[in-house]
Amino acid sequence: MRFIIVLCLFGAAGTARAEEVVVLRTDPWAISIRPGTLKLTATPAGGSSFTLSAAQAPDAVTDLKTDGREASWFLPARRIAVSMRLDGDVLAVRIRAEEPGEFTWPVVPADPAFKAYILPLSEGHYVPVDDKDWVPMLAAREPQEVIGLSLPLWGIDCGSHTLTYLVTHPFNCELSFGNDGGRLTSKLTHTFRRNWKRKEYSLLVSLGPPSPVEPAKRYRRWLIEQGKFVPMKDKIAAVPDAAKLPGAAHVYLWGDGVSVKMLQAFKDAGLDRLWLGVDGKQSLLDNPAVVARAKELGYLFGFYDSYHSIHAPGEPDTWETAQFDQALYDTGGIVRADGQRRPGFKKKGYLLSPIAARPYLEKRVTRDVAATGVNSVFVDCDAFGECFDDFSPLHPATQADDMAERVRRMKWISDTFRAVVGSEGGVWYSAPAIHFAQGMTTGIIGWGDEDMKNKSSPYFTGNYWPPGEPSTFFKPAPLKDKYVTFEIDPRYRVPLYEVALHDSVVATDHGGSATLKFGNVVQTRLLLGVLYNTPPLYHMNLAEWERRKAPVKEHYAFFSPLHRETAVLPMSDFEWLTPDRMVQRTKFGNAVEIVANFRDEPFDLGGETIPGRSVGLRRRTAEALTLYSPAPD
Repeated sequence: MRFIIVLCLFGAAGTARAEEVVVLRTDPWAISIRPGTLKLTATPAGGSSFTLSAAQAPDAVTDLKTDGREASWFLPARRIAVSMRLDGDVLAVRIRAEEPGEFTWPVVPADPAFKAYILPLSEGHYVPVDDKDWVPMLAAREPQEVIGLSLPLWGIDCGSHTLTYLVTHPFNCELSFGNDGGRLTSKLTHTFRRNWKRKEYSLLVSLGPPSPVEPAKRYRRWLIEQGKFVPMKDKIAAVPDAAKLPGAAHVYLWGDGVSVKMLQAFKDAGLDRLWLGVDGKQSLLDNPAVVARAKELGYLFGFYDSYHSIHAPGEPDTWETAQFDQALYDTGGIVRADGQRRPGFKKKGYLLSPIAARPYLEKRVTRDVAATGVNSVFVDCDAFGECFDDFSPLHPATQADDMAERVRRMKWISDTFRAVVGSEGGVWYSAPAIHFAQGMTTGIIGWGDEDMKNKSSPYFTGNYWPPGEPSTFFKPAPLKDKYVTFEIDPRYRVPLYEVALHDSVVATDHGGSATLKFGNVVQTRLLLGVLYNTPPLYHMNLAEWERRKAPVKEHYAFFSPLHRETAVLPMSDFEWLTPDRMVQRTKFGNAVEIVANFRDEPFDLGGETIPGRSVGLRRRTAEALTLYSPAPD
């Protein structure tokens, strides 16, 4: 039975005092609300209390109303209306404003009950609240736009429970972190902008069972309930060539790699499923037989395209995809609230409005697909999580409008040409429109790090030269210890994206962080890729193939048959099998169980041994483990 208790005394004209308390209660938990300070305290049934949001500066409260299931009130000094409704283990929160401005809620403190944060940064991370490396790093970061998270949420491990903060209206919301005596805190700030007619944002705060992937399970269920989840099986039905993605390694070709000879080498090595890409269409126009032969072999072949930035016609040091015409350059830039156009990538030109770009995109993609014959297209940046409010009178847009147009144009490419479409990143909003996401398993690492750009540094990652073998993609480099911790270390990794979307989107590494790039973590990344069942990404030409073909063939032989089975199955669970979080298990549907041992020493799994730095695979139809041990770094 639900009921509500209001502990308060009302003043004149229905005004309530800031210290008054409203209590909402259901069987799973009770929530105590102080409307004037926005403090919320939760008490699970039979458990201890913890703070959902800390108290803020007190405000006067008017129009406080309750009906046994929800509470609503108004903060007149800030012109903000708040409503909260408790239904089972979910608290629905909606905050509306009457005028532009900022509002921060929730403010999550360093509560003693909190053990770790569960964060959808790239694939996903598990961060102990007192970790000496992570806490200062996160606290020093710029606020993170929620639309740029891989999933629009964050979670907290409370020991016997998991909290999930799912932002259901995530636009113009920023998640930031703080350091309170060495313990991690967080807060969400929403900006109500003048170009939004309805100024509001909303969250679902949920109490769930203990699991490091509970927030992703919540999000998946919510997507399905909302009718927004698109399974890979449906995408394959709409675009039959997408059936070639399960089991395919992703390979970017360079120089003499764009050749029939390269394709024959792949075929002779037993690589019968591949996604092949090039950095621009010209190499395909110069070698017309390559795409045709690749399609004969059953491969997917795509070119790179982008509508992110626009440069002035004839501008020096430009790139092909940023060239349109003078009219679009003069009118198509995204305009900030101050009337200035947003600068483009590397501060060149301007960011291009997806609305203004649409007719140009349709013309260019139609021309280039016809000229090259590709069956796949990679659209850079659209799924990266960068969306903007555009104050241009020629193509006005809210962040939601901008996002929707990016999704629509990727879907248009797929529908019009029956092409397999991918993009950079692959964050949550893009999932219905794309087949593959490059940069979700491992994203961009060390952007802006001077050591990685300094030729005299041991961490130098290379140049964009020579054209046939750019060292930034081919040169092996070690990864700094701090990036190993923040990006690769399996103790801090959790497969949130895969739990939510494994059977909807094929995720892999970013082109700038290819699977074999960082030599000191190759083995760990291969193990993670098998555990999560995400494909590798390589850069190849003929010489690189000769250097790398042995480990590529070995990995393909184990991974490809497995991924053909699991790519259309959900990742149904993830768990740690040891307290140090170095032995981990995933499950896919009811068919496949994978255990990765990241330790150096063997691990006993119910009488069967998984060697150190190895994975064990068990199918429902077979009792014995199949083992895979990638070569040491």
